[in-house]
Amino acid sequence: MPLSGVHIVAGYPGSSQPDKQQPILGKIAWSESPATGVATTNTAPAVGDALGQPIFRLRSSADAYFAIGKTPNPSMSPRVFVPANTDVDIYVDTGDKAAWVAA
Repeated sequence: MPLSGVHIVAGYPGSSQPDKQQPILGKIAWSESPATGVATTNTAPAVGDALGQPIFRLRSSADAYFAIGKTPNPSMSPRVFVPANTDVDIYVDTGDKAAWVAA
């Protein structure tokens, strides 16, 4: 079934092994598909010694703007443009949320 709306995944980039450098999404903490203009209910996980800085992987079925922060507002800057059907990875701080609006 094709994606309709947006999907946000929170996790850590790459391998949990410090000697391995891989451009993959490693350990996943949670995922959500929030409504437009509504922030995620979950927040970014804590920075981990072995896992590193958390990331949000953003994806949308249509062009969209995403905002990241404690109280994100995707209608104002700063925000990031995510083209339809494209994964965008963003490093985030512990406790951050994401919200989106159509472009």
